Amino acid sequence: MRNRVSSLIAIGVLTTITSGCVTNRVSLVDENMVSVEKQGNETVEILWTDVYQDGEDTVVYGVIRRRSHTSYPIRTHVDVAIVSPDGTMLQESRTPDIYVARRVPGKGIDWTRFNLRVPGVLAQGSKVKMVVHMGSHRGQN
Repeated sequence: MRNRVSSLIAIGVLTTITSGCVTNRVSLVDENMVSVEKQGNETVEILWTDVYQDGEDTVVYGVIRRRSHTSYPIRTHVDVAIVSPDGTMLQESRTPDIYVARRVPGKGIDWTRFNLRVPGVLAQGSKVKMVVHMGSHRGQN
């Protein structure tokens, strides 16, 4: 009886926390407000993405996975460019370094999440371009 009560309390707390986190998010892709263009590379692919509004910020969210079944470590990041409906580049940014999980069949989750918070609200018809990039950019270490 005691375990059952503890389980019900835990489920109630998790439900409350989870519902509080997602109530003010609106998917801009599902609402056809913005479009997403994604590009992986030969080592890492972008499985799926979303862009949503969280208050006054826009959040770019997605999942990446390595393409091959290898165990060597992969460190990468995702370059994000926001383009206005008329084709003007509004903002360029990138995620912090992401360590991509190993891909071993039958051994758990083999994908890694990423997100990037961009200040401001995107105009309808904007495009969010995401490119997986390994290594540093010119002029950076």
